[in-house]
Amino acid sequence: MRKNMKTIKENLVEMFELDKMPPEKAAETAERLGKLVFQAVLVRALPELSEKDFAEYEKIVGGQEGGEVIFKFLGEKVPDLEKIIAEEAESLRKELAGELTSV
Repeated sequence: MRKNMKTIKENLVEMFELDKMPPEKAAETAERLGKLVFQAVLVRALPELSEKDFAEYEKIVGGQEGGEVIFKFLGEKVPDLEKIIAEEAESLRKELAGELTSV
């Protein structure tokens, strides 16, 4: 994984200005938003994996690894992961702000 790559949490703190909230509330909000973004990121990132990498991903998930291990793995295997994370976080921000229109 690239050293300067932002985590989902870092993107959320910046995008939603969570650092301006009381620490306990910011942590709770970041966790809730992070789960939503992480799910959206998986939907986009998993199809980018080769069969071999997908099999390795399934082993990681089957071993009940945490999100950080999965995130690190995807960061190594999906070239545009940071862009995908930023796009999904922004999409969620817009959705929550009522900026997205219904299709």
